[in-house]
Amino acid sequence: SHHDALPIKAVVSTQSTGFEHRMVRQISTSISDALLSLTCLISAYDVFSEKEDVSMIYGFILIGFASTAGVIRFAGNESAADIHNFFTRHAGAVGLPWTLLLYASIQLNLGRKLFLVSPGWDLLVVVGMHVCTRQYENTKQMLLPVTLLGFLYAAAINNNQFFFISAAFLVLSAIIGATGKVGPLPRVDLFHVALCGSIYALRCGILSIV
Repeated sequence: SHHDALPIKAVVSTQSTGFEHRMVRQISTSISDALLSLTCLISAYDVFSEKEDVSMIYGFILIGFASTAGVIRFAGNESAADIHNFFTRHAGAVGLPWTLLLYASIQLNLGRKLFLVSPGWDLLVVVGMHVCTRQYENTKQMLLPVTLLGFLYAAAINNNQFFFISAAFLVLSAIIGATGKVGPLPRVDLFHVALCGSIYALRCGILSIV
C-alpha cells in the first residue's frame, strides 16, 4: 500500500545518502593518501640522491607503499584492503622506528653508522623488526613516545629545528587520530597531512646533518 511504501522509500533514501557519504570520504582519503605517497617519494628521492644509501630511505619507502595501497583501496578497489592493512601495520611498526634507529646511530657515532645498521647487518635488523611486527598491537603505544624522544634528542644535539618540527607534526597526528571527523573533515585525512609534515621535516633534517 501507499503507507507501507513510505518507510521503504525512507530506508532507501537513507542508505543512498550513507553510500554517497562513504564515497566522498573514500575519495578524500584516496587524495590524502596520494599526497602522503608523493611526500614519501620526494623525500626518498632527495635523500638517496644526496646520500646514495638505501637504508636511509627504507622507512620512507615503507610508508609510501602503505599510502599507495591506500590510494588504490579508497579509489574504490576494496580488494586492496588486505595489502593496505599489511603495509600500514608494518609502516607503523618498522617504518618510522627504523628511520629513528638510523638517525640515532648517526648521532652516537659522530657521522658513522652503528655496527647494527652497517651494510650487511641492516637487512638482518629490518627483517627482525618485520618479524616482531606481529606484536605491534602490544607495543604500538610505546612507539610514539620513543620516536618523539629520538626526534627531540636529534633536534637538541644538532640544534636543528627540523627535528622539532617533525616531532610537533607527529604529536599532532596522534592527537588528530584516524577515526571520526573534525567538523566536516575526516580525521584520517588530517592525519595523513600531519604525517606529510613530519616526513618532509625528517627529510630536511637528515639532509642537513648527515
